[in-house]
Amino acid sequence: MLGKLKELTMNLDRSQNVTITLQVDYRDEFDKLKDEIVDIEIKKASKHRSMDANAYFWHLCGEIAKASSKYSTDGKNEVYREAIKAKGEYEPLTIREDAVPVFISRWAQKGTGWFAEVVDDAPGPDAEYYSLMGDSVDSYKIVHAYYGSSTYSSASMSRLIDYVVMLANDVGIPTMTSKEQNKLISAWAKKVGEDG
Repeated sequence: MLGKLKELTMNLDRSQNVTITLQVDYRDEFDKLKDEIVDIEIKKASKHRSMDANAYFWHLCGEIAKASSKYSTDGKNEVYREAIKAKGEYEPLTIREDAVPVFISRWAQKGTGWFAEVVDDAPGPDAEYYSLMGDSVDSYKIVHAYYGSSTYSSASMSRLIDYVVMLANDVGIPTMTSKEQNKLISAWAKKVGEDG
């Protein structure tokens, strides 16, 4: 987020107040964080800095959430998770039913795009053997464990951006040209260390 330092005042207890002017609507975040201890980093912005693929993706998620009534107050993250589910990467896992809630909870701790969901029942390992022996068989579930976009290749990120561009176009939000998007994806490829 870009802003401009406007004023610095000193208090009697030697603490300082810094006033920053922002060009974005920060009211919701301000209300959530007011009077909380927060990490702050202030550094000079590069004049030639352009939006990267991840920033563009998140910008579109936010605009889509504002433009559509189908999303809640956590709309930007809902759009993100929708895109991850529709076009993202996941691992299909077979997990014993009683372990599923713990797995889903721990997986989600990795970040917003890291979520998991049960998609079907599954026979557990050696289910056929146990049923032949007359023993009970533990119940297993097939779980799709989705990966957050921070791990994505340029091709995967491109699919996510294409998906949110489609959503943005559906609600009349302006988007970059294909040429501009390709530049972002090329820069993403360099960022994640892909050759080419």
